Amino acid sequence: MPEPSLDSWTSLFLLAAATGLYLFVLLLLNRNQKTLPIAFLILAFSLILFQYVLYWTNYTSHFPYFNLIPPFCYYLTGPLVYLYISHLYGIKIKTIFHFLIGASVLLSNFILWLNYLDLTKWDVPFKILWGSPWLIFAHMLLYLLLSLREPKTNDQKQSEYLHLRYRWCKILLSLYGLFILSYLSYYVLVMFPFFNEQWDYMISIVMSASIYTIGYFVFKEPQIFNGELHAHLFFPKSRSKESLEEALLNDFFNKVTKHMKEKKPFTNNELRLVHLADQLGFSTHLLSKVINKKSGKNFNNFVNDYRLIEAEDMLKNSSANSIKSIYFDVGFNSKATFYKAFKKKHNCSPSEFIQKNTYGD
Repeated sequence: MPEPSLDSWTSLFLLAAATGLYLFVLLLLNRNQKTLPIAFLILAFSLILFQYVLYWTNYTSHFPYFNLIPPFCYYLTGPLVYLYISHLYGIKIKTIFHFLIGASVLLSNFILWLNYLDLTKWDVPFKILWGSPWLIFAHMLLYLLLSLREPKTNDQKQSEYLHLRYRWCKILLSLYGLFILSYLSYYVLVMFPFFNEQWDYMISIVMSASIYTIGYFVFKEPQIFNGELHAHLFFPKSRSKESLEEALLNDFFNKVTKHMKEKKPFTNNELRLVHLADQLGFSTHLLSKVINKKSGKNFNNFVNDYRLIEAEDMLKNSSANSIKSIYFDVGFNSKATFYKAFKKKHNCSPSEFIQKNTYGD
């Protein structure tokens, strides 16, 4: 067996694996729950690429613990993409169910590790799962088809946000489809006599490019959904950046105001920007921008306006004795803050407001 060694190609792929780990950390630090599936997709692919480097450089004999890592990671890719698309469309799925096959292969890994450490001499189970590339391909293809069911657009009357989300999902799933096609091409081309190591490298380059492009776009997702980045990839050139951003801001603001009116989150005395952003599925940066640009107010003043409107409705049907509880019921933490905001809007106290509405003055 040749001595283990790195060449230019394998060094490049090792760097790509390290870049994937770095991107994985960046996505975790982004603290966006929606992007977690893609973060672990990047991690899975980085581990696959690392094991490929071990194989190409003959280091597998030194690190046999990674031999079953690729099948495990491949079985994760489909469910992770499907989970991301489902979260993007607000669809709840039974997450654990979709990762059972991956968990089975992980168990095979653990038993393999125990055998290498001479702690056990068990047969490694589930060989049909990790030993068949065709089953892995079928599994990934199944989840690609499942994911393709979710993105849909019906007509031109839909909001810019829905069109943008639809086009983003098409690009993401096209890249994942390219990843699957690259995987399949290896096991098809290896049957032909012209196949050599360079073909293997080129297939891995395509796989790397598709996965890391997904990671880049997901890391930039807040800007994509702001209409600030690569708008020409998602919309025809006839739509200018300015008109797209304005249309998106209008859509987002309508979603915010509808949520405020229907769900009344402002009645929560501990409501913060991050809480409302989580409820709407926005980043805090995007929500702050939408409120500031479309209402001309900061977050606190925007929320307090809804609290005052709610208080007005309650005061019209209340007596002076119940004023002391109204301010808390509508979301104000301080009676003084409530009185100050109320008087600034109506030029009168809540008691005077009740009298005016009671006697029709």
